[in-house]
Amino acid sequence: MIKKVLALAGAAVIALSLSACGGQMEQLTELEPVSSGIDWAPTEAESFDDSLDGLCKYMETNKAVAGEKDYMSYKEIGAVEGCRYRFKFDGSTVQTEFYEFDLDNLDEKGKECVSSVKEKGSFTVLGNEAPAVLNGKYLMVYTDGDNDEANAAHRDKVLELFNAFTPGDGK
Repeated sequence: MIKKVLALAGAAVIALSLSACGGQMEQLTELEPVSSGIDWAPTEAESFDDSLDGLCKYMETNKAVAGEKDYMSYKEIGAVEGCRYRFKFDGSTVQTEFYEFDLDNLDEKGKECVSSVKEKGSFTVLGNEAPAVLNGKYLMVYTDGDNDEANAAHRDKVLELFNAFTPGDGK
């Protein structure tokens, strides 16, 4: 009898620890693919401020990103500010990071990061190589575990929007 009680208690402990390890799964916003039958016209960048916040609002408005904007650590790459979005797209988790640099006052880390992205389209941070794209003082890192047709089309849309970001004065 004692063995049965101990076995049940052990099973309960294992079940509780497994559920605790899983924790609460982060609920990511689902960004729906734009149907190919819809004529999509992006909102022009001139109506957004020339700031990281302006870039983020531009990308949100144009449905390139979704969900909560999380502020990221940026000093490791010499940026002055950074943020990311994590969301679901066509069943895949997508992460898009944006960073702003002060190109006139880059520290050594910033010079190394910007130079690396210009030369090879990526930079090294904390021992990992991260593919990235520059547009003036802004840097974008886009990662998606899926590369099917819908996800590749979304990646291309995000890249096109990012490269088209030429802000005005926000009016």
